[in-house]
Amino acid sequence: MRVRKANGHHSTFFSPTLAAIVVLGAASSARAQDADPFANEPPAVPQSNVAKPSQQAPANAPAGSDANFPTGLVERLPSSAYPEPVIRGLYGSSLWLDMQGYQWPAYSRIGVGISGYGWVDTDYKRTRIGDPGQSDHLTKIFGQGRFALRVTPTYSNGNWFAQAQAELIANLDQLDVQPQVADTDDLWVRTGFWNKWDVTVGRFEGFSVYHLGMGLDLNTDERNGAYDSRGPGSVPQPYLASYLYYRPQGPLNIALHLYPVRGLRFEMLAQWGNNNTVNVLGGRPALIYDLGWLKFRIGAEYQWLFAVDPAPTSHNESRNRGVAGSIQLVLAPWIELGPNIGRAVTDVFTNAVQQDGSFALDTSKSGDIWSYGGFLNARPFENALIGGGVNFASFANLHLNTAGQHDQATNTQYFLALQYLVEKQLFVKVVGAYAKTHFDFSFSNQVYDNDMFSVRVRLMYLY
Repeated sequence: MRVRKANGHHSTFFSPTLAAIVVLGAASSARAQDADPFANEPPAVPQSNVAKPSQQAPANAPAGSDANFPTGLVERLPSSAYPEPVIRGLYGSSLWLDMQGYQWPAYSRIGVGISGYGWVDTDYKRTRIGDPGQSDHLTKIFGQGRFALRVTPTYSNGNWFAQAQAELIANLDQLDVQPQVADTDDLWVRTGFWNKWDVTVGRFEGFSVYHLGMGLDLNTDERNGAYDSRGPGSVPQPYLASYLYYRPQGPLNIALHLYPVRGLRFEMLAQWGNNNTVNVLGGRPALIYDLGWLKFRIGAEYQWLFAVDPAPTSHNESRNRGVAGSIQLVLAPWIELGPNIGRAVTDVFTNAVQQDGSFALDTSKSGDIWSYGGFLNARPFENALIGGGVNFASFANLHLNTAGQHDQATNTQYFLALQYLVEKQLFVKVVGAYAKTHFDFSFSNQVYDNDMFSVRVRLMYLY
């Protein structure tokens, strides 16, 4: 691992937070079938729901299996709203739940689509702590839950479209920082042409380029690893090209999506806005090349945060950048797998002015991170899946002790998941996880290990 000196630019890790299962959860209608919805002849669409009487909906209109859906102005989104021109993944798997950069909801009519999800987790976690200044272990039993109501009003003449989307969230005691009761995930406006291009502005997630698999779900405590009283932020997390990936709390995302040929998808995402006392500017290009059985994803990003107040005592600036990518192989209907890798860098500045007039780096927060790992999901029999994965992340800051050593920490996470899909409606998943964190604070002569065991049972319904 390369670590540059404090007077140069180097790299770091910034812990990703927030939730992907939200967007990923909508990747399937609870009534979706294994068959490609594009392969069936669509039913007739009422003329009142098409902008121009001379234009009917294109091939991604509701498939035959959705013929019993209501045809009024407001309806539950049909399975065809979640595109799968080539296979996304094993039916019901984590890869299948990932929409992988497609335009969705693909709702090419005038109407209001309703969709969403709800999940509740029952959790057990035991953390052993190696720091002699803390308790030797912590045990916690708890429950968490999350409910999303997604509303997508759409106007379309069959080719051009305009959409808005809001995801209204209800939270149940999530350990990650959340509003006490209600929140909003997606909130965006989009316009463009189906399967060609669109522009999206608002609050949304970027293209996913690092796939974790069936464990380490977003908004779960198992994802944070074996932290102690120092808090989850002290543990390196897998870097997913994630400075600009997750939904921002304050700034707006502005993205151009291009679909030049079947299987090739581009996102040019920019971030603009303010997060309390800090202004945020950034860019994140991402590419997905998808043959169905083989998928390649890559994304890079640059983020600049600077203080609203320019006074030296209020100086609060950082610059984050990184790149991540992955490959997935889908051997339907039995197995899917893939490796991931990520590399991130950051410079965090203090308000101390150096001789050349520049601000000095905060050596405790500036540093480098490497992240890599992989997942494997398999179907032993119909409606059942088993998935496993491992991820490793390492962080080193710019602190140097007299021996020339940097403060550093590593985090290794393993998981095994068993899932059963009841009547293609209810997901029942059990996840066992183990994490080991190594802290080597050479600057303060503290070296110790933590490890964590956890078991989580999730009930999830998609609608």
